[in-house]
Amino acid sequence: MVFNTISVGTAVAPTVIETCFSHYLNRKPLRQMPTAHISYHEGVNLIRQFLAYASHHTVEDVQGFTSQWVPSPRWVKVDEITIPQKCLSGAADAVIAQLGHHGVDKVGGEEWWQWRRDGSVLKAEWIEMRRDFDKRKDEKGKRVMLYVHGGAYFFGSVDEHRYQLQRHARKLEARVFARESYHWNGSHRQY
Repeated sequence: MVFNTISVGTAVAPTVIETCFSHYLNRKPLRQMPTAHISYHEGVNLIRQFLAYASHHTVEDVQGFTSQWVPSPRWVKVDEITIPQKCLSGAADAVIAQLGHHGVDKVGGEEWWQWRRDGSVLKAEWIEMRRDFDKRKDEKGKRVMLYVHGGAYFFGSVDEHRYQLQRHARKLEARVFARESYHWNGSHRQY
C-alpha cells in the first residue's frame, strides 16, 4: 500500500469533513472543552486519523513521508547550520557532569548515546519571522526558544514541524532553534 501525500489526504479527508459538521452540530457540549475551537478540534482528529493510518505501514514508509522537505514562506527566515563536533562533545561532557557517576550508570553508560556514524553531522535550523529579524538587525536577539520535537526518534523532522515553529516564533517574537533528530551522512538522512 502506498504512503504518500495523496494516500494520506484520502485517508484523513473524511475525518476532516466529519469533524467540521459534528463540531457545528454539537457546539453546546464542546463549550468548556479545548475542542470548542474548530482548529483545535480538527487538528486533534486529523492527527488521530493520521496515526491510525500510519500504523498500517512500515517504519520506513512513515520515516520517508515525515522527512520530506517542506519549503518555508518568504516571510520566514530560516538559517540552516551544522553543529560542530567539538560542541557535541562539550555538550556530552556537560550532561555527564550533571548526571554524575550514579546518573550515568542509570542511563546505561556514557558512550552509547554519543555514538555517531563516521562522517555524519548534526543539522539544525534557526527559524524566525523576517520582520522581527529586520527590526533588530545584527543583534542576536534576547528571546530564543529551544525546540526538541517528539517522535521517539524514529519519525518526524524539523520540516514536519516547521509550521508550528513559525507560529511560535511569530507569537513570541523570538528566534526558534530546532535540531534534527537524526544525522546527515553525505546526501541522505540516517536514523
